[in-house]
This record gives sequence, C-alpha cells and structure tokens, in this order.
Amino acid sequence: MPASETLSQLEARVLCLVRDEVLQTPPGFTVTSDLFDAGLDSMAIMQLLLLLEEHYGVAIPVGSVSRANFKTAQAIGALLVAQGYEVLPEELQVATKIAEVPAASVAETAEVMAPSAPEPMAAFDRLPLRDCDFFTHAFDEMLRKAGQGGHIAHSFIELDRTPDVPTLQKLLAELPTSYAFPILTAQLKKPSFFSLPIWMPAANPRPLALHLWSQAGSPGALSAHGAENFTDLQTKLDDIINTSLPQHEDGWENVRFDLVEKVDGSCVFVFSWSHLIMDGIGAEFFLLELDRLMGGGKSQPVPAFDLTDLNDPRGWRERWKTAKVMPNFFDSVMKKPFEALGSAKLSEGRAHFQVITLTEEQTQEAARRSADISGPLINMPFHLACAMRAHHGVFQHRGVKPESLMCCIPIQVRKKGVRGPLFQNHLTMFFCNLLADELTTLGAAAQSLHNQHNRFIKDKIGDAFRDLMWLMRPMPPGLHMTFINFHMKGKFSSFYHSNTGVFAPELTSFGGATVTNAYHVPSFSDPPGTGVFTNEKNGRLVLTLCWREGTLSESERQIFIDQLMADLGVNS
Repeated sequence: MPASETLSQLEARVLCLVRDEVLQTPPGFTVTSDLFDAGLDSMAIMQLLLLLEEHYGVAIPVGSVSRANFKTAQAIGALLVAQGYEVLPEELQVATKIAEVPAASVAETAEVMAPSAPEPMAAFDRLPLRDCDFFTHAFDEMLRKAGQGGHIAHSFIELDRTPDVPTLQKLLAELPTSYAFPILTAQLKKPSFFSLPIWMPAANPRPLALHLWSQAGSPGALSAHGAENFTDLQTKLDDIINTSLPQHEDGWENVRFDLVEKVDGSCVFVFSWSHLIMDGIGAEFFLLELDRLMGGGKSQPVPAFDLTDLNDPRGWRERWKTAKVMPNFFDSVMKKPFEALGSAKLSEGRAHFQVITLTEEQTQEAARRSADISGPLINMPFHLACAMRAHHGVFQHRGVKPESLMCCIPIQVRKKGVRGPLFQNHLTMFFCNLLADELTTLGAAAQSLHNQHNRFIKDKIGDAFRDLMWLMRPMPPGLHMTFINFHMKGKFSSFYHSNTGVFAPELTSFGGATVTNAYHVPSFSDPPGTGVFTNEKNGRLVLTLCWREGTLSESERQIFIDQLMADLGVNS
C-alpha cells in the first residue's frame, strides 16, 4: 500500500487508536505524553500489538516490545516506520481523514477528544446487575450451598505499625449512610417472580465493624481498643478468609474489615469483599478511598459506579451474533480432558494460603527471565506458564499424566487509565489449556499461552463471553451453573490464577501507617481446589498460593513451590 500520511499524522492516528481501544487518557494528553503513566500495562500492550498489526499491517517482533518503543504514541509511530510502514515526507502532507482527527495540532486534538470521567454515583434506590454479575451471583450461591462460604475475596495490606484505629472505626461505621455507600449493606432481590434480581439498599443498614485481633506477645496496641487475643498468626488469617459474609433478611454484609496486630508490632489490615459488588481493581481503589476519607490520601475521590454500559442498545439478536461462538469455543477447549488437584465434586473444605514475597533482586531476575521468553513488557504468559508447570510437577509426583491442564483467567475489560469505579465487576474470562507436551519446557508453555491469548483477542472471545452471560440473565442461579457445569465437565478449571500487576501504586500509607506489602487472596473453590496469584508491591513480586483442605499435602506443596521458584529463576 502506498504511503498516504506523514509521520506526524501517523502519530496522531496511533494516539487515537490507543485512546479509542486501550487507554482512557487525561485531558491534554499528546503524542509525547507517557503512556505508562496513563496506565499502559502488560495486558494492554498485548491488545495494542494486535491492533497495530490489524490497522497498519506491521507485526512487531517480541525483541522490539520495549518500554522505550511504547512509551509514547510518537515512539510507536517511529517503531512502525522502523518495521517497514511507509510515510510521506512532512512537506508532502495530504488532506486525509485520519481516524476522525481534524487538521489541527496534535495537542489540540488530544484536548478535544479526551473522554470525560464517569459521574460519581453512590446512592441508589435500585441498581441492576451487569453481564458477568449474573455468573458471579450464580457462582456465589453455588459456593454457599456447598459450604464454601460464597464468592468472597480478600485484600491484605501489611503495615509497619498500628494505624489510627478510632478514626478508622468511626469511618467504617458511617460508610453505608454518611458516605452514601449503600451497596456495602444492600441485598439482591427480585421485585417480581419474572423479574431479574437487582440491588436494593437495606432498610436499616448495620454499622460496619472493625474486628480487632492481637497476637500473644505483641506490644498490645490494639488491646486498648478491645482486641481479642490469639496465638498463631497464620491460623488467625486462615480463620478470617474462611469467615462467610452473612446475608440477613433485612440486609446483607457485603464487606468485612479485620485488623491484626503481630508479635513485632506491625499489623495486617484485611478487607474482605463479596465479588458480587466489585472486582480486585475496585478493591484497590476502595482501599485508596478509605485512606483518603481518613485524611491520609491526597488523591481525588474515586467514582462509585459507571453506568454507561447500561446504555448499550443491542438486543438479543445482535448479542447472539457475538455470543454464539462461545459454546463451540468451550467444546474446543474441552476436547482434551483436563485434571485438577482437588476433589471431583463440590465439597466443604477449609481454605488456606501462603504468601511468598520475593526480594528486589529475585524480582528482577524473574522479570529478566520473563523478558527473555515473552519480551520485557508482556509477563502474563510467563507467570501463567510457571503456575501451569508447578501444578504439572505435583501431578507427576502423584504419577498422574493428564492430557492437558486448563485455566480460566479473569481479564479486566475496563479501559486502562480509568480512575474507578469502586463497585461493579469489569471482567471477562480468558480460557486456555496446555497439552502434556507443551508443559515439558517453560518456553514452550509460555509461547503456547501467548499464541492462545492473541487468538482470544483477535476472535473477540472476551466479548462473546460477556454477551453470553448477558443472554443467560433470566436463568435462575442453579440452572446457570448447570449450563456452566455441563460445558466445563464440573471441574471449572485445573486451578485459579491471576496476575494483577502493581497493587494500588498510590497506596503507600494507610491510616498513618506505612504500607510494607499488599496482595489479594481471591475467592477459589474445590474443585479445582488450588490457585496461585501474583502481583507486585514496592518493587517486589508477591506470590499467593491458595489451596483447600485435603488438596495438597505438605510434601506436595513444597514440590509445587520448588517448581514455581525454579521457573521464576530464584531459589525457594
């Protein structure tokens, strides 16, 4: 194709592509503005690579996917030219309509086209569910009936000392009313037999309590505030993640807060939240909002909801055009039987977790190894391959040879760079599997996962999953999960995994105490019985291994950790 635009026009068009498809950029954002500061991350870069190939016919080699080459729209334009995309000399500028960009300066274009932030909206009388919320609701009910507590996740922040307890207690008690967050105590109801469930505020919302715990031998800073004593730290933290959120007749408790004082005087703040009301990114924003409301945060308020997705005009027929590929996709994933380490059927079992925080040097070595395999900016295939091979190592120890391992990974669909909202899920699912011969080397595993994710984006499987969930809205939760169980053969996945990137980078303090570490312990069921989750905080990689009672023996857990650490390139 002959050249039809100058380099400056190409840069402007790249900026519009990024803004329309990948990032929500702030006002005044130009071709020389930093995309990473605006929220560009590993998953967004994978999406952007495919968009560049689709729009410009240029496949960017892995070795060129560097921070320098993707720092700005200007740098991306130069990279496209270096890879063979032809542009006109600036003096031969032609009048072309480039992605609806007027013939104005790039700075003016950025200012004109910058999107507006969603309106903050917290108080409501009735609030509808969204696409993936219906799956979440069905999954939550299934776990509750099975004695596994519900679809509840936990966000941990470790603090160097005791935070401002009285201020925090006062804030939490007032959150559902004074701060207009009724979703925290709202409940799902059906106004009529044939209607869909909706959120309705509690008639008399209960104050949210801060549960205080003080370990034997600690300085006792929380004892003055009425803390209960305990002996073993990990047992107490396990107790917290095994505590269900009650659903009362007159209102639910969709969140819980625990503060645990350790022997050395440091503390752990645990925010437990129902996946019915938020996802992990929303939970991180919520912690930032708590700190701001206590007077510690300097950031702007985060919107509670973004209801713009409710304006989607598409009906059933149009949604089905997108969604109909999903059942066939499920069937293709299921062609090779996969195995899980846990039980074959839903059963009760206490949840456990172990956190491994790498040193900065170990984190850098893991990043170097990931860069060698997938490029310096794309880490999802590497970390998922490590998790796959760790599970494979345990199967080998058991003498079991599954034909494949399968994992369904939550993928954020909110635009990068968006501040909030706090509540509602913004997720779709990436389904992938590795055959036995792809698990023999880390490189082969990561390359296969990278290719599968590329196909996932190209074929718009994420959109298909979301529209399928929308079409399944009228199904009662039990029937909803029967459909999922039928296609997934009852096991759901070989294990659970997610890589959430840097945990709330703005959250450096909380209630006057310094944040020394932070991580999520997501919800996980048995089957499959295990999960391994990763994030970063303070320049260190944090690994969270989760398992249900009876899923892993002590020796198997060590085999798992040894394999995981070996693939990461660090010593266990």
